[in-house]
Amino acid sequence: MNMILQALARRFGRAKSAPPPAAVHDDSLLPIGGPLPPVPPAPAGPCPKAGIVVVSYFGLPYLRQCLESVFGRTAWPNFRVVVVDNGSDADTLAYLREQAAREPRLQVVENGRNLGFAAANNVGLRLLDDCDVFVLLNNDVVVPPDWLGKLVARAAQPDLGLVGPVTNWTGNEAKIETSYGSILDMERFAQDYTAARAGRMFDIPVLAMYCVAFRREVFTRTGELDEGYKVGMFEDVDYAEAVRRLGLRVVCCEDVFVHHYGMASFSKIPPDEYQRLFEANRAYFEKKWGQPWTPHRAR
Repeated sequence: MNMILQALARRFGRAKSAPPPAAVHDDSLLPIGGPLPPVPPAPAGPCPKAGIVVVSYFGLPYLRQCLESVFGRTAWPNFRVVVVDNGSDADTLAYLREQAAREPRLQVVENGRNLGFAAANNVGLRLLDDCDVFVLLNNDVVVPPDWLGKLVARAAQPDLGLVGPVTNWTGNEAKIETSYGSILDMERFAQDYTAARAGRMFDIPVLAMYCVAFRREVFTRTGELDEGYKVGMFEDVDYAEAVRRLGLRVVCCEDVFVHHYGMASFSKIPPDEYQRLFEANRAYFEKKWGQPWTPHRAR
């Protein structure tokens, strides 16, 4: 369990009393690895509009690589991105303002402070009134060209409530073994791995919200992320439970892959503060749903 708790802490962020995250060095990022191939052509026919929410909190090199992959490598043509910044440094804000001025599909919201994971995502979700499918994406994710089209197609299936990809780094069954050391190799790996598993998916207890998609109807019925979970823990468990109680499935798609740095976005919560938050959020979840929390596990 300690490994899982540390993973959650790294993914969701830090307590407000913790110092700012340490600087991220470019040598901790995947190199490009050579010229990337052309992005495949957009699919023929109607393309439902996807709205992507990215919560930003420091980690500028990761955010930059994330947005470059989304805008530069995504084959699906009909999407827009809302970046909700939770009080990052001046360099991150300057970068986001510059990108928003250049990229018409990008909208930036500056909170000026850390609202926490759930509240920041809700800010972005409220702005997606023109979108058919919603995607929550961590700022330390790098995507290959086919990621969004496949998630949109899966999210449209009426029996599915939440859909997500497999990845190199997470705390549960969505984690797979990988073998790449660059973005070019990651895209090749993703193409080969997912092509061999076309159409395969499996029910999963929780989709960690580094990358999760759901259609507008699911959001309308389920509602916003519960902001009663402080700072960031258990929102993903909570949302999966809410979706299943609508009679819908929560599934991991073996034919969709994204790269997730995992421990990049935020600094660790101090252990005593983390434990307090974890216990409080777990108690909140168990009281709300009248059932014990089940720890995540690997496949």
